[in-house]
Parts: sequence; structure tokens; C-alpha cells
Amino acid sequence: MKVGLIADTQGSFEVGALLAFVKREFGGVDEIWHAGDWGSEAVLGGLRELGPPFVVVNGNAPDDPRYPMTIERLIGSRRVGMIHNLEPGRRAWATDFDVVFHGHTHRWRDELLGRTRFINPGTATRPQFGGTERTMARVTFDDSLFVEKLMVPIFAKSRRI
Repeated sequence: MKVGLIADTQGSFEVGALLAFVKREFGGVDEIWHAGDWGSEAVLGGLRELGPPFVVVNGNAPDDPRYPMTIERLIGSRRVGMIHNLEPGRRAWATDFDVVFHGHTHRWRDELLGRTRFINPGTATRPQFGGTERTMARVTFDDSLFVEKLMVPIFAKSRRI
């Protein structure tokens, strides 16, 4: 199974350009997961329309109670969790999983701590908090777990009427 993983899609950018890039890079994935902070409802709507099943957790920009704070799934034999902000109070929750997807920091992360692999796709649109890259991830769940870091271009700023 392949998951396209994206997070922190905030800022001023052409949503259509982001969605066209995501469609190309996530072609062939089985599901698209968004680890929170989408900024604009147009981003979520566009990701849903790409076709694969879409999974999203709530973040803080916006904080939208229509979406869950956490997701817990079994993919193959691996327990997978997703949360936006992996704050210290949530770290104990995270250690019960084989893989945890998260966002919030706007920085790429692929790190094994104990038995848990932590993956943050970074931000596709707005580096901050010391980050400088625009990134997403493709994650392949097979006999081994394969994580691809995808570099995202800078999109033109959106034009407001």
C-alpha cells in the first residue's frame, strides 16, 4: 500500500498549482493523508477530488472540530497513527504505534525512536520555524517501510480579487 502524505498547506499560493503538483506526485497512491493545517477549504476539497481515499486530522490553522484530532489504522501488520501536533503530552500515545505521521513543525522528519517511526512530511507551501524546504512524502508499506521525500516547488502567490 502507498500513502501520499502532506501537511501544513498554509499561506498565499495558487491552490490549483499545488493540486496539479500533488496529483502528479501522488499518482498511483492508494490513499492521501493530510496531517493537519490546510489553511483553505479549497485545499481539502481539491485533495478529496483527486480520487484516492482521503484521510485528514484536525490542526490549529484552522482548528476545525469536523475532523478528528487523531487517526489510528492498521496498514498490513503495522499500527499507524496520525496527529497534527505531536506535543509532549501526546508522545506517550505515539509510542503505541509502529508508525506515526504528524505535522505542525513545518520541517521534514523521518526518525526511528524506540520501535516507532516518526514521519513528518514538512510543509508543502510555507517553511517556517527554522525550516527552509517545501516537502511532501510518499510512504510505501511493504515488507519494509519505504519513505520518499518529495521536494515541492514554490507556487505563485494567489491573486485576490
